[in-house]
Amino acid sequence: MIAFTYDAGTLVGQVRLYSGDTDADGLNRVGGDRTRTDDEVALLLAQHDNNPRLAAAALLESRAAEFAGLSTNITQGTLRQDYRQRSLRLLQAAEMLRASARASALPVWNPPTRAAPFTAGEGGTMDDW
Repeated sequence: MIAFTYDAGTLVGQVRLYSGDTDADGLNRVGGDRTRTDDEVALLLAQHDNNPRLAAAALLESRAAEFAGLSTNITQGTLRQDYRQRSLRLLQAAEMLRASARASALPVWNPPTRAAPFTAGEGGTMDDW
């Protein structure tokens, strides 16, 4: 059975939120607009140390690859569908998610809660050194 769940309180749900993969009806589609199954999202999470932003970036890259495979620019009257541009935008979104994941992994400066044991300047403890 193909499963689709969307609960933002779960890692799978967070991947869906970050990647915009929230349309349960997309399981019936083919091509770049197709929704990923829970198993596919779980695999991406496992491959990226359960980091939902990195897994979402990988999901966007897979969608971009599908659009790139279509590689068409369709015009019908005033309607225009350029799959090449969609692919590029998805890759840009993936890179932004990767940058966001890198930034959130950086250590945060934690200032000391007590005064420094040595002080400099007039009357400081290091004056005689």
